[in-house]
Amino acid sequence: MTITPRKRVAVIGAGASGLVSLKECLDEKELLDPVAFEQENHLGGLWRYVEISKENPNPHSSVYKSTIINTSKEMMAFSDYAIPANWATYLPNQKIAQYFSMYADRFGLVPHIRFGTKVLEVKELHDEQKRWLVRSQRVAAPGESEHEIKEEIFDYVMVCSGHHWKPRYPSFPGMKQDDPEPYTGEQIHSHFYRDVDAFRNKTVIVVGLGNSAVDLAVEMSMNQSQVYLSCRRAGHVVPRWILGKPTDQHRTRFTHMVPLFLMQFITAILFRISTPTVHENLKPYSKPFETHPTINSIFPERVTTGTIKPVRIIKKMGPGKRVEFEDGTVVENVDAVFYCTGYHISFPALHPDVVTDGKPNAENTNQVHVWNYMIPPRHPNLAFVALLQPLGAIMPMAELQARFLVQTLVGKIAPLPTEDRMDKHIKQLHEDIRKRYDDAPRHTIQVDYAPYCDQLAKKIGCFPTLTKLIGQYGLIEGFKLKMETIFGPPIPVQYRLVGPHAWEGAREVVWGYANDKKYLDSKYLQDTSVSDNKANVAEIVA
Repeated sequence: MTITPRKRVAVIGAGASGLVSLKECLDEKELLDPVAFEQENHLGGLWRYVEISKENPNPHSSVYKSTIINTSKEMMAFSDYAIPANWATYLPNQKIAQYFSMYADRFGLVPHIRFGTKVLEVKELHDEQKRWLVRSQRVAAPGESEHEIKEEIFDYVMVCSGHHWKPRYPSFPGMKQDDPEPYTGEQIHSHFYRDVDAFRNKTVIVVGLGNSAVDLAVEMSMNQSQVYLSCRRAGHVVPRWILGKPTDQHRTRFTHMVPLFLMQFITAILFRISTPTVHENLKPYSKPFETHPTINSIFPERVTTGTIKPVRIIKKMGPGKRVEFEDGTVVENVDAVFYCTGYHISFPALHPDVVTDGKPNAENTNQVHVWNYMIPPRHPNLAFVALLQPLGAIMPMAELQARFLVQTLVGKIAPLPTEDRMDKHIKQLHEDIRKRYDDAPRHTIQVDYAPYCDQLAKKIGCFPTLTKLIGQYGLIEGFKLKMETIFGPPIPVQYRLVGPHAWEGAREVVWGYANDKKYLDSKYLQDTSVSDNKANVAEIVA
């Protein structure tokens, strides 16, 4: 009998998307042999707080000390590992990092991760199998000599290193030091912001209106700083809770059946009730679901107190610490300008053509050429995980992408489309995005949470159809579960009720989140899986 050798899979990154990709590969360990590369000495990716220092002036992580996620714990959890019921609804970065550590511990992922190892290059071999050469190197500690570069061949590569690491800056007259009469105050991208104390009693400008911009503006305004919030066009800033529910749990599968124009009308009313316009410069120029919303409950109150002053985009910076805005506002003695202006999509270990398909100026516009936000048509043995900007939580979407990719790789579901069909799909996707969203770099990879997840789930075979639910749980409970999946929030655990690698705890977690008291004492919802000190698995050094 011929034994087929396991396919070697390289997983680049050990953040949220890297962990789920590694775990899904290990679920098929009879067929796959995965290894994850992580350049830091810990897991957690963007959600692990890292200080900026001389030794590490540009860390991969961008979270600051007070970062709190803007998606509820029910919507951000991995589908087969519930977040403890006694944790807060919206988690600070420390708890998210701990949850990732618990997940890695639960599924035995750490032995398969090479910590402190940077991937230098991922190069296609162009052989018959379309394999990839991965060149990696251990990161030298201070005082150590440089380590030897290691070269390995892999059958498949999953790029899970994220796209929030290369800061994007705007361009204003006087911004550069070689401009005539330049601005002389401090200029910082939000990627490098860590702690508010250094800006106490300062006058600062925050450029942008995304989550980072509003979070920074609020935090500094509460620390005796005068903040000017500068944005080109206003958008929707909404609270974390609306009508007694987490904001991200109002969108259900049922609401996705409602015509978009009607949902926009209803949602605009909810937004207006929950967060009335508190300044003319903050009046949204677009309808709901046409731009990425910003989540912050405290922001309107800070605007009404005058500690945050909304202004239009910067017209000119300098001379000295003077800044002029397009609405005529002029501010003297500005101590610092924060640019919360997003990131370039960039993967330095890969040739740029892999992600852009050779399109000119693609990095500046953030245009990517990947099928279904995952696969470059000309490179079917490489995939990106979490290369998207969701209206919802990104972790469960990355997990479903990983499940789909792995099931495709091992041949348990239908093969990938042809190159031609992929290209047509990508072109149509770009056209659809342009019709609905702003023509802006941050909207090139925009996606709705539930429709995208459901589409992947149907391909995998884990979408909770009525037939499958009745077959698994009986007529009465199967029907009740189906009603919950339609009218309740589409929490990720619903994708483990049926199908490949279904989870025995899924049913109880679904009912627990639905507030059925009969199930609230379930072992799957308790904080018993790990103690706080055990979370130090995240600090393991290779």
